[in-house]
Amino acid sequence: MNKRRSIFRIDEQVFFTMAAVCVLSLIIFGFRMATHHVCTPVKIQFGDDSMIAGNMVRFRAESSTGNLFSWNFGDGNTIDEESTTTNHTYKNPGKYTVTVLVDGECLDIQNIFINEAPLIVNTNLQPVIAAPDTAYTNQLIRFSDISASSVSWEWSFGETGGPDAFTKSASYSYAQPGVKKVFLKVNNRPDLVVVHFIYIIDKEAQEKLKEKPKKEPSRAPVIVYVPSKPSVDPIGNQIAQPPPKQEKEPEPKKAKAPDISHEDMESMLKQVSAGSKIANDFSAYLCGNLSMPVFYNGNAMPFNKLCESLIELKEKKIKKITVGITRNGVTGCIESMTVSVEKKKGFLGL
Repeated sequence: MNKRRSIFRIDEQVFFTMAAVCVLSLIIFGFRMATHHVCTPVKIQFGDDSMIAGNMVRFRAESSTGNLFSWNFGDGNTIDEESTTTNHTYKNPGKYTVTVLVDGECLDIQNIFINEAPLIVNTNLQPVIAAPDTAYTNQLIRFSDISASSVSWEWSFGETGGPDAFTKSASYSYAQPGVKKVFLKVNNRPDLVVVHFIYIIDKEAQEKLKEKPKKEPSRAPVIVYVPSKPSVDPIGNQIAQPPPKQEKEPEPKKAKAPDISHEDMESMLKQVSAGSKIANDFSAYLCGNLSMPVFYNGNAMPFNKLCESLIELKEKKIKKITVGITRNGVTGCIESMTVSVEKKKGFLGL
């Protein structure tokens, strides 16, 4: 009877071991329950008005709980924040995948699009016309605004009496010769107008003038008077060698004005602003006409007045001077000039 009971008897060590395991499991479970955080929904919020390359984008993790927010901005940059907000700047435009992990458990993913930064244009700057100073009739001439500050254009080439083109570059051919006055208005503003003079030559008339043969001078007929009773040979005495012609002294040639390039004229005007040259230094090129008309940044004034304005402006404030010259085709004298002065920007671009 005693032997049969010993077969079903539980060892005391096994019993105590199983009890210890159960107690340890309860302790671990209780610790896990005490430290467990419920994963509440999280959503990434961001502002749409600053989604431009180079601008700072503000992100916010919308969550009711959370102590640590791990951000991945999709461009290789990550950051850990203890607050729900963070900022990031994208250098390049494109599509990026942004993720936030809250306390290592709750995750949200959002795709964002970063746009390219817009080009900022200063539409208050004067235009600059690039065009030749002389051309022939019926020749297609190209006119261009080489400034980078205009968004609309209105050309008037001086023959039709109204606007002729509305593009940055335009072509035109003149039917009649003469000095033509070209107007360019940009950005639909009357204060942003520049003038360019171009001398149009009649090519056919010029070629005909060169080909016209010189006429030989006509000789007057020789009249011989024969008396009724000549005592000497009348014809021999009267038909004699014609007297030698008196050659006219050649008229002195008028000296032409020295030639000067646009670049050299721009350099000399810069020297005027520096105080090393004056208006009289240009007398040879202007044939002494120091009151020659000049269109300075769209305003008409005499040349000597332009020099005074450049002296007041001073060289340090001038970034660039652009010059257009109209010359007399015979004398080479400069008859009119367009001058555009671009000033240097000061502090903060002012």
